[in-house]
Amino acid sequence: MKNHKRIIAVLLCCVMAFSACFVLTSADEAEPAQQETPAYGSSDTDYPIIFVTGIGQSYSYLYANEEDAKADIAANETDRATAKWNLFCNDFSFALKEPAFWTNVLSFAGTFILSAIADHNFVSRKAVDNVVKILFRYNTVDENGELPPVVVTPRMAYPLSQYTEEQRDNFFRTIPCENVIGDIGEDNIYCFNYSAFSDTYKNADSLNTFINDAVLPQTGKEKAVLIPMSMGASVVSAYLQQYGSQGKVARVVSIVGAWHGSDVFADLIEQKYSENAPELLYNGVVADLIGEQWGYLVNVVLRIFPKATLRSIINEILDSIVENLVIKTPSLCALIPYTRYEAIRKDRLEGKDNLAYVLKTADKYYEAQRDLQQTMTGLNENNGVDFFFIAGYGLKFGGFSDDYKFFQFFETADTTNSDEIIQISSTVPDSSFVKAGEKFDESYLSSHDAAYISPEQSVDISTTFFPDRAWLFYGQKHELEYNNTAIRLALDLALGKITSSEDVNNIYPRFNESRDLKRLNRSYRPDLERWLESNTLSAEQQALLDQNEAAASEMENSVINHREADDKIIENYRQMLIAFGVYGPDKDDSESDFTNKALKGINDTVYNIFGAKGFADIFRK
Repeated sequence: MKNHKRIIAVLLCCVMAFSACFVLTSADEAEPAQQETPAYGSSDTDYPIIFVTGIGQSYSYLYANEEDAKADIAANETDRATAKWNLFCNDFSFALKEPAFWTNVLSFAGTFILSAIADHNFVSRKAVDNVVKILFRYNTVDENGELPPVVVTPRMAYPLSQYTEEQRDNFFRTIPCENVIGDIGEDNIYCFNYSAFSDTYKNADSLNTFINDAVLPQTGKEKAVLIPMSMGASVVSAYLQQYGSQGKVARVVSIVGAWHGSDVFADLIEQKYSENAPELLYNGVVADLIGEQWGYLVNVVLRIFPKATLRSIINEILDSIVENLVIKTPSLCALIPYTRYEAIRKDRLEGKDNLAYVLKTADKYYEAQRDLQQTMTGLNENNGVDFFFIAGYGLKFGGFSDDYKFFQFFETADTTNSDEIIQISSTVPDSSFVKAGEKFDESYLSSHDAAYISPEQSVDISTTFFPDRAWLFYGQKHELEYNNTAIRLALDLALGKITSSEDVNNIYPRFNESRDLKRLNRSYRPDLERWLESNTLSAEQQALLDQNEAAASEMENSVINHREADDKIIENYRQMLIAFGVYGPDKDDSESDFTNKALKGINDTVYNIFGAKGFADIFRK
């Protein structure tokens, strides 16, 4: 059952975590000295900072009844909660106790097997719909965009300094900025939380209240700085459309913001697949999702289905998820790129009474996306709002992390340049690009300013709204929180220390490489600290630790990222922990390795013989 739940969670997180709960350096790599800057609070332009979370960065809690939920909210605690999640409700124990769930699962399983035998898709759509509805009951909003009242996403109307221990852990787990807050102080850091399954405009209304009734009165300031992350850009976009002219925002610092949605999400809704989809289906996606060894075996077993039948079943399942979960959720519809909205509107939303509310809000947000440049330019010129963009690029959809390999299945994976979840023309609005791994042709390069073209010549930011206010990290995956250079840059922008990437004396290069300190700061250092509570280092070990800490600290303090060298420093730290005995030696599991090679060999042999087809397709031909 554990594996069953993991497969469901991984598959559907891959389907939805497109926005999920981030270059090569410039030719002159000499790093300028860090400039002395005044302390926070010494200027009238120092404003409180509000992080607006992305998909999967806010935690929701499930309660047995509405009374318990209200009691916990009033007491600022979560003691009565029965489950907690940061994207999907991942505790399916409630479903496993319901006869209706098993009735529909058995119906699906029976027709699934029959489809393999009879060379036809007999899978019951009704059974699939019922399973999806039951499993995602607590992620499904009603016709007014509201989650069930027993589901609560706490919103802390007070600064980070007043968070409970659990709230602090949640915040720093998803926004690891504790080492770069510096003299800003936790009294000046706020976070606006909301459920990923919600209503974008209700979230925008709540953000307006959050700013006016909590943040500004508590800090005594007239304005705030917004730092939207990923999906948070859609909330901020709706806020600017509705309330931007009130003048309560000084700066907006976007971290991989989905300003123009995600093409991979639109592909899911429209069921547009990559030309390479058959190859991935029979020789890639399943093994990536389930994991090696048994994923290879499943790849072979799936060949009992003819290709057309298997594709039809997959389409049926994905269509059910879209119809019963995705398209019914206003916040998710806000992730449809405005250039693709009209086709999806006609196919999915028009003429459906139960989606009237969604259609109304989606139409309104379509206008917000379409008019984004006009809105931002107007607020910049008339209200003095500064806009900045930080993004990753250089990857195809699903082109880096195992959790997102499923995204390679979709059509635009073959043409995009992205952070593997959101295309660069969304995170840096209207920037131009060629597909990851390719270059602009010579005619394009000769007619555009080289200062705004990435070193490997695949992205041009001269076409974006504010070309001199964008910073890009090559090869950076969407979750860029553990790129400390990017977070440090975001906070310096929020404080007004940095105003333009055009300044040649800027300590942050416009084009940089990626960095990922997650293993170092979330695992290696904490594990070592716990180990040292009951162990003592020898003089030789202490010298080695000092050496590795010095290297790690020098890396962390540098704003010129070198991914290969940085990864080597992190790996050296891990090897040190193995030498100390904090970790066991790297396992040479010959039996597991043999099984893995054997199953992969079978998979590869079958693929070489049959190609991207089911067994029945070969015999029929």
